[in-house]
Amino acid sequence: MARIPEVRIRSRAVKKVLSGRLWLSRRDLLFLPEFEPGTEVRVLSPEGFFLARGYLNPQSLIPVRLLTRRDEPLSRDFFAARLRQALALRRTLYPEGCFRLIHAEGDGLPGLTVDVYGSVAVVQMTTAGIETRREEVLSALEEVLSPEVVVLRNDLSVRREEGLSLYTEVVRGRISGPVEVEMDGLKFLVDPLRGQKTGFFLDHRENRRFIRRLSAGRVVLDLYAYTGAFGLYALSGGARRVFSVERSEEALALAEETARRNGFADRFFPVQGRVEEFLRDAPDAELVILDPPAFVKSQRVFREGLRKYQEVNRRALSAMKRGFFFTSSCSRFVSAEDLLELVLREARGRSLNLLARHFQAPDHPQNPAHPETLYLKGFTFAVDL
Repeated sequence: MARIPEVRIRSRAVKKVLSGRLWLSRRDLLFLPEFEPGTEVRVLSPEGFFLARGYLNPQSLIPVRLLTRRDEPLSRDFFAARLRQALALRRTLYPEGCFRLIHAEGDGLPGLTVDVYGSVAVVQMTTAGIETRREEVLSALEEVLSPEVVVLRNDLSVRREEGLSLYTEVVRGRISGPVEVEMDGLKFLVDPLRGQKTGFFLDHRENRRFIRRLSAGRVVLDLYAYTGAFGLYALSGGARRVFSVERSEEALALAEETARRNGFADRFFPVQGRVEEFLRDAPDAELVILDPPAFVKSQRVFREGLRKYQEVNRRALSAMKRGFFFTSSCSRFVSAEDLLELVLREARGRSLNLLARHFQAPDHPQNPAHPETLYLKGFTFAVDL
């Protein structure tokens, strides 16, 4: 058996590893060896005591990522065991068969995301360490889940930071377009090949369930609607009308078809265009759902992105006289406190009662040692009620 290369870390980094942190920076290492990107390494204390196993990429801003504190190889059997553990939890949470199976650091597997849509698994590998073990991961997935179709959506720009190319590939079965899945008694169309992320946003599932409870008899604005999931939940909760606003023609077409398949076509109104322009002359609404993209994608653009959040929240609030307002941010650089503060500021004297705080669904678990894994945050307010 080939000897596994070793990396020694500084004394101050030992506590980081023992606390569950899975990232090691260049400053954490006593020496950064020039191994091939993705090389498996054993991480040792300054004195030479074993601490963890992971993989190394000298080109990356995060050169070492950890996968296990046991001295075990990162083999197919290792990944199969992690997948089984994750699957048992998801089957408990969402037995209907649509869920996030692996949430990267949240499941102790940095660089790997797996979303499951019925018989279709969509896999994203964002690091050289996982890409190097592509066949082991896919073989383990086949053993544990036996999906009919497996799609690799390795088209995220973050891969370039690891020296990886971007591509989408169907590696098992056949798929040519959107697939129909069911969640909470509703039918949805998911496009694993061309849709955003893996084709759907599973992280808002619990938040959509909450919105459904507020929707009866109300006119609803679903802003940045993508394929209309929030609006569909509102319609299933008895909303009078839902206006779904989305720039993408393709996404809006899927939303319209989804509404038709669920029998809501007469109450669903698709609006293609920019949210900011729509809100200049929006119909009076009694429930506004604001789920914008990540305006702050790095700390460098924090102030600029925060101004965008401020603008759309101000405009969204102005579109309603009274009712319920749901707002969220999926940027990990924007804290819940940042979002709450800007909403209260943009309310400009209106009466807001905070009804609920929202986070990502439990199939996107947070690793407490990684604040980055808690990226989605939101609030629901009663406005002037």
